[in-house]
Amino acid sequence: MIDWRFLTLDDIEWVTKVGKQMFADSEWKEGEYDAKKIEKYLHHVASHPLYMCGLIGLKDDKKAGFLIGQIGEYRFMNKLIARENELCILPEYRGSMVAITLMKKFIEWAKTMKADEILFEPSTNGDINKFDAMAKRLGMEVTSKTYRKKL
Repeated sequence: MIDWRFLTLDDIEWVTKVGKQMFADSEWKEGEYDAKKIEKYLHHVASHPLYMCGLIGLKDDKKAGFLIGQIGEYRFMNKLIARENELCILPEYRGSMVAITLMKKFIEWAKTMKADEILFEPSTNGDINKFDAMAKRLGMEVTSKTYRKKL
């Protein structure tokens, strides 16, 4: 069974650990993972539910992934945008509907916060087409690409 709940302070250690695993497989793996910075950030997420959203995805009552996002106003117009910052699913739970469930719950949260739109900005370590398929299932469309250059 797939389920979810909001992030609590008790989840910070687990999210930090999972984040470190994901970091090791990411485009940023050459950098230095700062667990203390992540823990501070997660305390901020858990403590500010009016503009931060932390979700834990569960599969058969086991933690399977997390989503962190926030809501804010566009700098160039008076509309609210909900933005996903991190969507991490443990490899053994990919394809299990955990990601879709978290994305749907984040969209629901954004609606309750009166967001005008929502953005997901994936950085995948694999096939972007899998994320595209999930986003399209949720009625989303591609609006841009992200480019990066190491300096």
